[in-house]
Amino acid sequence: MKKELPAKYYLAHFRELIEFVTSKCMHLLEPKHSEFISKINQLDEQSQCMLARVYSRKPYLVQAQSLNYEEITSPHQAIYTLKKAGILFEPNEQHYQQLLAHLTKPSLVELLSNYSEQISFKKSAAKGALVDIAREFFKACPQELAPLYSQYVINNRSDYYEYFEFLFAGKLSSGDVNHQNRFVMRDLGLTATREGHSESLSRFETLDEAQSNYLLNRYRLAFKNITDESDYVALASQVLVQAAHGAIAVVLKNKLLVRLYRQLKTVDSELAFSLLEGCVDDSEAQEIQIREQYRLGNKEWVKARLEAIIENPLTDDLLYFADDFLMRKFNKKTRSRLSAMLADTQCVLEIDELYRGEVEQGVNDYYTRQGMQVFNTENTLWQSLFGLVFWHELFVESPYPPCNEFDIYPQVLRLGNFYEAQQTQINERLAQCKTSQALLNLVCKNAAQYFDQPNGLFRWRSNLLEPLEALILNSPLEALIAHLTAMSKHYLQLKDGYPDLMVINNGQVHFEEVKAPGDKLRRNQLTTIDNLKNVGFTVHIAAVKWFVDPNRVYSVVDIETTGGLKGGNRITEIGIVKVQHGKVIDTWTSLVNPERHIPGFITSLTGISDSMVYNAPVFADIVKPLLDKLAGSIFVAHNVNFDYGFIKKECEMAGHFFKMPKMCTVVESRKAFKGLKSYSLGNLSSHFNLNLTSHHRALADATATAELLLLIQQSQISE
Repeated sequence: MKKELPAKYYLAHFRELIEFVTSKCMHLLEPKHSEFISKINQLDEQSQCMLARVYSRKPYLVQAQSLNYEEITSPHQAIYTLKKAGILFEPNEQHYQQLLAHLTKPSLVELLSNYSEQISFKKSAAKGALVDIAREFFKACPQELAPLYSQYVINNRSDYYEYFEFLFAGKLSSGDVNHQNRFVMRDLGLTATREGHSESLSRFETLDEAQSNYLLNRYRLAFKNITDESDYVALASQVLVQAAHGAIAVVLKNKLLVRLYRQLKTVDSELAFSLLEGCVDDSEAQEIQIREQYRLGNKEWVKARLEAIIENPLTDDLLYFADDFLMRKFNKKTRSRLSAMLADTQCVLEIDELYRGEVEQGVNDYYTRQGMQVFNTENTLWQSLFGLVFWHELFVESPYPPCNEFDIYPQVLRLGNFYEAQQTQINERLAQCKTSQALLNLVCKNAAQYFDQPNGLFRWRSNLLEPLEALILNSPLEALIAHLTAMSKHYLQLKDGYPDLMVINNGQVHFEEVKAPGDKLRRNQLTTIDNLKNVGFTVHIAAVKWFVDPNRVYSVVDIETTGGLKGGNRITEIGIVKVQHGKVIDTWTSLVNPERHIPGFITSLTGISDSMVYNAPVFADIVKPLLDKLAGSIFVAHNVNFDYGFIKKECEMAGHFFKMPKMCTVVESRKAFKGLKSYSLGNLSSHFNLNLTSHHRALADATATAELLLLIQQSQISE
């Protein structure tokens, strides 16, 4: 049921923010902010409601006539009070350009028509063209727009209120994601929040820290909204001289400087390089400098800088770059560190080319057919393990607690000082895990206690513990502890880049980073894989080589349903015909109780009625034999996405993951038999005299589709 919001919910959110600022952030305010709050507190409730509503709007100019709300009985009086208090203002001649841009096209046409003897324009012109004409005309006489000025108020939320929102959220967001809308989403249950969060805290210690972060956030949004290339130069000059107080501000400034460098490197190289020099301890900026200086021929400078990095690297990632670059450019080696690692750890796997676009699934199925247990893991495995092992240190007794209910990503990880801040607790936590079972017990305990609490590291799933249990019970304990320690020290470096698959073979775990032809190993993957190998894990680079498997098994599937995929429709019948080496090797069919009424027109089409499926099994009862029947084969159907989508949806409802390579006989028929008027199964059956005895019954349609598949394969052989 949709939640109902109270009539004055915008006012409630407005007051909640003001209360937070006055109780927690007075040390972060300038006198102008305190004066603004004092004015707000002297307002009557109706005027506060109106101000909250104005600040919830997006445009800079708001038409006063549009500010009519149920909770405000006298909007004109409220606006008058706000103007008298010096909080809201009407636009004036200085705002004529914004006003003209704000007008609708019909309003612009009406306005310009009043001056038709002095202005030449076409009513059919685009709005942008009309705005340009109006701006040029009224530049000399902006006072002519006086009747319009009085119809609007300026949405000046960016003067003071935006800073309050920033103090609460720690960032500025463009578009609709402002403070009030964030609370509306919370009240509607549409956004994740930390349950039980009782007190909001200030996220900044000093005014300098708060203001530098605020201004850098404004510059970040300005960068995103630039439309004129020349504005990058002015913005670069502003960012370059902007002080950055605190670790988060330093990171934000570095990112902005690097982005601005990329925009200006071909426009103003001197300014662009000064932006890189302005970065503080930034790996990306150092790498760009080295590459550019080498390109310019400053090889001695480059060599000295590389050697300095190797002596005292900022990060493992930068170290790998420096080592690799020095080796390739100065030692004349033919193979980089990345290439060497790819060669030393790779194994070549021949995978059926039907898995193009699903290469990880192809390798997964390759090992599964050999009796191994395979999990698609990537970053989720290690992020969830890390979060569940250190849940207490990250979320319960962190020295950097969440500042409010919307903070779901641990501040201590954002700051990059988790181990530094809680070394004793981290070491004690890991020391408690003297056995693999003890580590698993800790993970299971925290998962049970904190299930579904938002955390910013991973998403909760019903099968979250399955791969974690396999990892913990099949890995050397010392390797797990060593890597968890490394993650606690260098989380920002080791939060991603993990191999695609985890494979369990005879009680031993190894990891597979899957690379299709043409794929490259990224450096963050090198960093992470090296760390895994260094603590004792086996990691393979699975270099895939495509081939056409002559032993492919095709499961030709057809389903009957209560209706289309949308609208809660369900499967009523499934038919499967398995084909290998050009022959049918197996068939299987079952009616399915859809647990809902079958419409009359569907019964007329398929012949399947409610009484026929009354005693049939529900999908959950046949899902296991169905998946066993389909395992290791190619899913084939006529209009495959329909059948595949329904089975995937039913499997998910029954708690089973479903993913297979698929082939569509409609697509393949168009390729093999060009020029036919229709590629429906009925028409193709008539054209090729296929065995379609009971159209719209699952096994009959699957049988005809299987015959069509064999014809398609024969045509491919003849080519």
